[in-house]
Amino acid sequence: MLTALCVNVIMPLLNQKPMDRLTEAYKPKYLQLVDIIRRDILSGKLKEGDKLLSENEMKQRYDVSSTTVRKCIDILKNDGLISRYQGVGTFVKAKHVERSLKKVLSFTNNMEQVGLTPSTDVLEKKIIVGHGKYLERLDLESGASILRLKRLRFGNGIPMMLETRYINIKYCPDIINKDLSGSLYQIYEEGYGITLLGAKQHLRIIFLTDNEAGLLHCGKSTPAYLVTGVTYSDNMWPMEYEESLYRGDEYEFFVEVGF
Repeated sequence: MLTALCVNVIMPLLNQKPMDRLTEAYKPKYLQLVDIIRRDILSGKLKEGDKLLSENEMKQRYDVSSTTVRKCIDILKNDGLISRYQGVGTFVKAKHVERSLKKVLSFTNNMEQVGLTPSTDVLEKKIIVGHGKYLERLDLESGASILRLKRLRFGNGIPMMLETRYINIKYCPDIINKDLSGSLYQIYEEGYGITLLGAKQHLRIIFLTDNEAGLLHCGKSTPAYLVTGVTYSDNMWPMEYEESLYRGDEYEFFVEVGF
């Protein structure tokens, strides 16, 4: 009777497959892992912005090697299903953030429009003596002071944009004393009664430097949009000159013609 009991208990256990063990012997393990994660993404089990397991967690859960996990991640990344951020993790890829070239829109509002939570690290705010193109773009005389503001902008904690703005303090003399981690457009309007009307901008594709790539948590080979230009108030005051880097793998710029 003891023998029968042992058989009844042990045999079902032996016949059970580990829940997450890869079992298709005819297919390489990394492709089996790709199939599992792709299925979870396409079925909605893993949603946009969800964080995937770490490499070590995948190794333990699926009983595979580091090489298998890395091959799997590379394929999913190349297929556009996931994004990997150095020091942060791997996430189910969200849709590109769309930004219109036709209208003035703050980063804060842009993030909120696409359902991301904006945040900012102020890297530098410093009054400098303007020179060269900055004086020319802001229509200032030689020796005039301007505010140089460098900020790293985030959406849901992911670095999205690295911006440098040269602000014409002729129209907002004490702006350096304000909290510059939020929307400058809101500061202009609420603090100085200045409404921004439009901008004259140029856009081109560049490759990031080591420092820029490090700040944006992406590879040096990642392309970026460089946006430069002047933003004007409703009475055509040149308020700021911008030099901003937008991640090419996160942004999509568009323009409407003929409307």
